[in-house]
Amino acid sequence: MIIGGLIASISLALIAIGVMTTLVPLYATGLGFTPHHIGWIAGIYYVGFLIGPWLAPPLVQRLGSGRAFAVAALLALGGIIVLPLFPEPAAWAAFRFVSGTGFALLYILAEAGLNAEVDNAGRGRLLSLYMIASKAALITGQFVVGLLGVSGWAPFVVASTVVALAAIMRLNIPVGIALPAAGRLRPLRMIRAAPVAMAGCALYGLGEASLYALGPVYARAIGMSVAEVSTFMTAVLLGAAFAQWPLGWLSDRIDRRRAILIGAVGTVIAGCALGLPARPGFVVALAGGFVIGGCLLPLYGLLVALGNDSVSREERVEIGSGLVFAYAVGAMVGPPVAAALMEMSARGLPLWLAGLYAVQTLVLLTALRRRVPLAQPL
Repeated sequence: MIIGGLIASISLALIAIGVMTTLVPLYATGLGFTPHHIGWIAGIYYVGFLIGPWLAPPLVQRLGSGRAFAVAALLALGGIIVLPLFPEPAAWAAFRFVSGTGFALLYILAEAGLNAEVDNAGRGRLLSLYMIASKAALITGQFVVGLLGVSGWAPFVVASTVVALAAIMRLNIPVGIALPAAGRLRPLRMIRAAPVAMAGCALYGLGEASLYALGPVYARAIGMSVAEVSTFMTAVLLGAAFAQWPLGWLSDRIDRRRAILIGAVGTVIAGCALGLPARPGFVVALAGGFVIGGCLLPLYGLLVALGNDSVSREERVEIGSGLVFAYAVGAMVGPPVAAALMEMSARGLPLWLAGLYAVQTLVLLTALRRRVPLAQPL
């Protein structure tokens, strides 16, 4: 009941993220914003993801996790509902920053609550279920945009409403009473506490944000039609959907780092398969996209599980904040680097992903060979 309520509450909030992912660039284009403005607004959103982890520990310490979730929801929806009132790029950047901060807090608090309700033997499967529900919510957000369109107030109102419903649901879930948090985020201490998970989340941010931002650009550049680009990105998401549960299940039965290693090696192979040929055929590209989606995208849930394996209930919020912070740093840096590589060649994106996960593979092999502990007490 508690776990189901936690997943349902964050899934409601993620529907709003799905709506805004498509709504923001399309609505902004209709307002006459340039691509430069839209890219700047997107970057500012991820700056909010850097700020949220610093706010989570003191918020939980002072308010408790339920009321902290409500505050996060207020920030998230406050940055959504006012956007049509201020049709200026600078105002949109400011409000997207507020929303990014709120959504980062929602992620941290939801994941801390879930990790507090499960032991190590089932953590990988639970977080895989959470990731599947998250992706389903993001897809639902796309359907909402398709139904309501991208004009007028309706999509903004719906996005704000589901975030408010998420907060109401979360306030009625009796979890988090025993989740005291440290007064502040300590990134260096987080790195010492869970070095493999922190490094993995930074690499995941580099890779995932690059894939989502530039995957369609890569597909178009190698000659796909608009319909084929959509099919390619669908293959990426289907790969993630099919692989998420098996990898989570496996990670509960072997050293979790070995399950992550499987995903990293698979990403290297698929990235090379897409990046080495000058123009891979459509079927090869679909297969490569499916494998990259299935190997790369499930890793976040496994990395969060890894980071939480050896910390106490009282440390959930702090370690969760550190992992989201590491992800946000990667997500801010990854797309600009991948875009610069793609200016030289369309193959820059898959080769970038292959290179990133070659590094991840080396990190994991080094940790396993040296028997680095899964995590150290904070």
